[in-house]
Amino acid sequence: MSKFQLPTQLKSVPQQELPPVDPDALRQFTAGAKDHRAGQDALPWEKFDPEEQPKYNVSVRLNDYHMAMLRYLAKQMDVSQQKVMNRILRPQIEEKARELSSGK
Repeated sequence: MSKFQLPTQLKSVPQQELPPVDPDALRQFTAGAKDHRAGQDALPWEKFDPEEQPKYNVSVRLNDYHMAMLRYLAKQMDVSQQKVMNRILRPQIEEKARELSSGK
């Protein structure tokens, strides 16, 4: 048998009475807070030059199916697999970042 036991009767704690809340004022306050925050935060990539030479490598794990597609595209386009991925991924990354930063 456990030595721990819950009290059979809980002590009542006096609740502080809260002032009434105006729902319209609350909506205006929260909307203003969102606008204020969005206007102040600089996007993390804005301090960099998009035309700067790339200096990072990122691994992308592909299965045999997608690897075969990548090889096919590189051969058909007569460019390296790296260039195929850059031509596809960079615009998609930028589009997704714009979408998310604009609040869509």
